Parts: sequence; C-alpha cells; structure tokens
Amino acid sequence: MKETTTLKTNMLDSFAPADLTKFIFSRITKAALEQETEEVVLPAQGVDYVGRTSTNIPQEFICPLTGLIFEDPVTLETGQTFERASIKSWISKGNRTCPVTRRSLECQNVPCSNFILKRVITNWKSEHWRQLLAYFSKLAGNSGGHGWLKNEIAVSVLEQLLIALNQDQRKAALVQLLSLGILQFLIERFNRGNAREKICVSVLLCSCIEADTNCRNVVARNVDKIRLLNLLQRAELVLRRNTFLLLTELICLNRRKDAKFFFKGLHKDNIVKAMHDLQTYLQDCPCEQKIMVAVLLLHFNLLAETDMPSTYRDDAVDAMTLALERSLSDGRSREICCKALLILGGYFSFSGKIMTEDWILKQAGFLEGFGVENPVEEQNNALADATVMTMEDEEQETREKWLLDASALLIGSGKKSFVEALSKCLGSGNSEMVRICLTTVAWLSSALASLNDSEFELSAFLAVITQLIECLQHGDLIEHKVLASMCLLNFSRIQG
Repeated sequence: MKETTTLKTNMLDSFAPADLTKFIFSRITKAALEQETEEVVLPAQGVDYVGRTSTNIPQEFICPLTGLIFEDPVTLETGQTFERASIKSWISKGNRTCPVTRRSLECQNVPCSNFILKRVITNWKSEHWRQLLAYFSKLAGNSGGHGWLKNEIAVSVLEQLLIALNQDQRKAALVQLLSLGILQFLIERFNRGNAREKICVSVLLCSCIEADTNCRNVVARNVDKIRLLNLLQRAELVLRRNTFLLLTELICLNRRKDAKFFFKGLHKDNIVKAMHDLQTYLQDCPCEQKIMVAVLLLHFNLLAETDMPSTYRDDAVDAMTLALERSLSDGRSREICCKALLILGGYFSFSGKIMTEDWILKQAGFLEGFGVENPVEEQNNALADATVMTMEDEEQETREKWLLDASALLIGSGKKSFVEALSKCLGSGNSEMVRICLTTVAWLSSALASLNDSEFELSAFLAVITQLIECLQHGDLIEHKVLASMCLLNFSRIQG
C-alpha cells in the first residue's frame, strides 16, 4: 500500500501543470459520478471515515474528527487540537469531554484560533502541495460507498489547490478546470451540498469569476437563490462572509435589467428576510467590510422594487457615511470605499469590470479628448467592455432610474449626512479618493438635475459645492477640474 501511495505522489511530481489539473479533475469527476442520492452531514464524531495513515502529511495537521487538514485549528485545554467547526458541533451536541482523551472540559467555549499552527500549516502547504493533492485524491478514491463524502473531498481537492498555488498558478489552473466543466460541478455542489461544502464552494465560485468573468452570468442564472440567501441566516460568520462576497460578485452585472432579474421569482418575504440578515451582518462584520455590505443592502432595497422598512436604508447609509469618515485616516478603508462608491454607480462591462468612472468621463468629454488608458485585456473582453457605452434605450432608462433612486436614497436616508461625508473626502487631498468622490457627485447631481421639481434644497449641497469650487480653482489635475466643472453645471440646473 505504501508503494502505491509513493507511486501516485511521484506520478504527480512528473506532471506538467495542465496535466496535473486534468488528473485532479478526473478524480473530482469520478467522485461526482459515483454520488449517492442522500444528503448526509459529516458527523462530529471520532469515526475514521477517510483514514489517517498518510506518511506524507504530519498527523498534527489533521483534525481527529474530520480526518481533513486543519483550516481553522483550535487547541483545547487538554492539549488536543481540532477544526473549529467540528469541535463546536461536538460541544453543541451536549458533549462535555475531549473527543480524543475523554477528559472533562471545564471550559465549554471554543478557544481562539491556533494561529501558530495555522501559519505552520500554510507554509507546509506551499512547499508540499503536490503531496497534498495526492493525499486528497487518494481519499476520494478510498471513501467507500459514502457518495456524499466523495463530493466533499472533491471540493476539498479544489480548495487545497487554490490555497497551495500562487495567484498566477491559481488562475491558470482554474482556467484549465473551467474548460473541463468544473463550474457546473461547483454550482451543483452549492445547490445540493452540506454547510461545509457551501463554505468552500462559495469561495471557489468567487475564484472562478475572478479567473474567467464569463462565469459571473452563469452563476447568477443557475445558483439556487433561496439557498444562497438562506446562508445569511447561519451562525457561522465565515459562511455569512463568503455568501456576502458571492452576492457582491453577482450584482456586478453589465445590464441593470439582469441585476433585477436575479430577484425575479423570489417572494417578498424572502427578500425582506435576506435584508434583515444583511442588516445583522452589517453589525457583526469587520469595520473594513461595512461599506461593501451597506452597498449590497442598498442594492437589495433598490433592485427588489418593493416597499421596505426605512431602517434598512438608514442603517446602510449611516454605515457608508461612517466608512467614508474613517477612510480619511485609514488607507485600507479608503481603498474599499472607492470601490464601493463605484459599484453603487451601477455601470459594469460585460466582464464585470466597474465602468462608472469611464462612463462619467465620457459624459464630461474627457475620455475621448484625453485618451484615458484602458487596461490590457484580451480583444474579446475589450470589445465587450465597450458595450457599456452603447446600450439600447430600455436599458438606458433602467440605468437612469437606478441613479435617480440611488441618489434620492443616499440624500434622504440615514441619521448622518452622506453629502457632508463626501465633502470631507473631497477635501482630503488624496488624489484617488477625490477623483472617485467627484465621480460620485457627478452622477448624483446629474440624476437630481433631471427632476423637474427637486425636493432637495440646493443649500443641502453647500459644503460639496464649496469643495468643487476649490477643486476647480486650485486643483492640480485636469481630470479633477473637468469633473468638478461638470458637477457644478449639474447643480446649477437644480431648482430650489
């Protein structure tokens, strides 16, 4: 048996990257085709379903309950280490002893992550990833009649592949696997798999979208929306985080009509429940994530086109306002805020690239006149990206309505002033933040100027207008001056 294991490992070492991914996929396909119909959740019991006799992987890296390599190890008072989710499940079932030593546990709370062991495992993975893949592939072949376990191991193979490779290798491997049909397998496992699979698959789907942006529309059309939204209710913070990340990817669709289509067929109760869950996650998530969660919450409010309690809008706008104020002294928050504001603008290419800046600059006559550089892309993606500039009338009307509704919501909601936070960022002196805020003020003022009788007093924008005049008179960048003049022209058209 040891000779066979060694042979497989050596065989992997001799593979070129493309052949390696084909080998992995053949294992995954084998696991998927031999699945059983029942859906069984991996029990938190000390049963050795998958075997722990590998001589390649240190036993200290493998959870005694799951038989899988640690992702989030925690060490109990007994000195034994377990996967966080598994030991949490063990304790929640009423067990008061260590699963391995059977000693009583005085503390029933799951301890903090063992970051030292986690770092050691991460370093080991980067050095021994071929052995790791051989190990998981062997598990997929030796998991007996447990079809549900075969699928879970298949997902683990993919997960470990992404962890072990660097960014370029990961993208190349995913492109190869996508060409072999792995996206359909992942969507199926997300729709039918257990909670553990969903945690892994949600990240894998985001990675697939990153590797090939065409995946975004496929996932949006085929993922089980009810199951996806229900994950926001789960207690596991990592599962809610992954769900939020996937939902954020799925709203970045080229056509606003397609984004609205995502909600088609969902009952109002499902949407309201999802918004409540997002509101709860908004309170629980790390500070740097809050503005992106708020933008997602506003998307739900705007795209669902159904009456929602104002508390969702107020909390979302207040979170955005606080995030903008925090960005004045936090570089990481500033970067995330810039992306969030551009997403809120609602302009995306077919490939999912945010095009809000390009659209505004084109409106201002800057894009063509000054030849803004485009990122290097494949020719077909560049052509697809250009479609954002030429859209049919119906889609144009949908976009205009989106901007008008978003503008009214940002200005009329929340206890704190979103406009005042924008004015502070305009005076921050940070070139990127100033540019993004000018872009935001441009579409916001343009939308309000289109109203015949604006319900918003022009005096409400006095702080922003002051910063715009300052930028126009003393700004160093031509781009900033062009955007500032566009904003001032829009404000001059607002009555009141």
